[in-house]
Amino acid sequence: MSFDRIDARPLAADGQVTSVICPVRDEIGLLPHFLDHHRRLGVRQFILIDNASTDGTTEYALSQPDCIVYFTDESYYASAYARTWINRILADNDYAGWLIYLDADEHLVYRGAEDIPVQGFLHRLEAEDADCALAVMVDMYPDGDFASVKIGPHDNLHAKLPWFDSDYVLRPWPTRPWDPPTEGFRLQVLGGPRCRLLSDLDHERRRGALRYTMARQIDRVVDAVPLQMIPALARLWPRETPWQQKQPVNFVRPGFAYADSHTSSNTRAAGELTALLHFKFCHELQQRLRCAATEGNHHRRGLAHRQLDVALQRWGGRPLTYAGSRRYRGSQDLEAVGLIGARPAALWTGATQEFVTGDRARRFGPPIGRAAPSRSQPAFDTAA
Repeated sequence: MSFDRIDARPLAADGQVTSVICPVRDEIGLLPHFLDHHRRLGVRQFILIDNASTDGTTEYALSQPDCIVYFTDESYYASAYARTWINRILADNDYAGWLIYLDADEHLVYRGAEDIPVQGFLHRLEAEDADCALAVMVDMYPDGDFASVKIGPHDNLHAKLPWFDSDYVLRPWPTRPWDPPTEGFRLQVLGGPRCRLLSDLDHERRRGALRYTMARQIDRVVDAVPLQMIPALARLWPRETPWQQKQPVNFVRPGFAYADSHTSSNTRAAGELTALLHFKFCHELQQRLRCAATEGNHHRRGLAHRQLDVALQRWGGRPLTYAGSRRYRGSQDLEAVGLIGARPAALWTGATQEFVTGDRARRFGPPIGRAAPSRSQPAFDTAA
């Protein structure tokens, strides 16, 4: 097994160059869009960790003048899902300064992103002595059957997958009475099309720490389950909706480390929420889900991937759009429904215990106000 730097460019590790770090594997369809979007924001260096791509991703990354490229054939699972790779790169290069950690299907958006370069956004964080920014993962999807939508390197990605759910519930991560206190605020985000495929928002909203504790008992045994038994386990074990919150923007200093792909050791969250546009719902999704479940190289050996695959088969070719779908044209569309900006920060400043997004929902607490189509309901017509 190897882990090697394969480019010859200088790596700027002093924080003077705004950098993104990103693990990739067979991302030739999405990587050009990822680089273009973040270049427009003002990112000047991309540190890519290629996990044995075979589709031309490696060669494409090496051809880009602003990409630092590492290559490894080590197990993604054994690396704690890229965490140890990234922490190793930071330590080996004595990295210091702001760093943005993203996957190749994620596009960072913050308030005013069209007019304010990322350096200006980071200055906002510095002005309030924040060392990180929280984000909600906003799944993007097309009109009609998403499985028929293929993404090419020259397509307009935002035009092909223009829709997002406006109904989310943001709250502190549920804790048990005996849990020790944690430093900083732990965000939980509920909602989005994957929530609708696996459950429904109102149902998930009623779940608390006890339900999550019971569901996570699978962690005690899943590594001992034969891989060929994972499909049966996926049908029997209670479904958990995926984590849809991340901490992608962090100030790296001595002692800093990523805990996983969603959290880090930093705790001083900025007084505004950002978003990661998540371009998952396209032709490649089911193929990637099945590959992940077959390899057993992801969290819980691909159990959640298998459960989502089953949910997608049950959903069929129906559209994911519903009355709360909104078309993305720019950051103002996310801010209008409370998915980015200062309003959700009322959670971590202590002003509320729940924040409900959506232009027809009240800001704090009460019911969503309209049903979203879920695995037990038909999709609605697309909203204007």
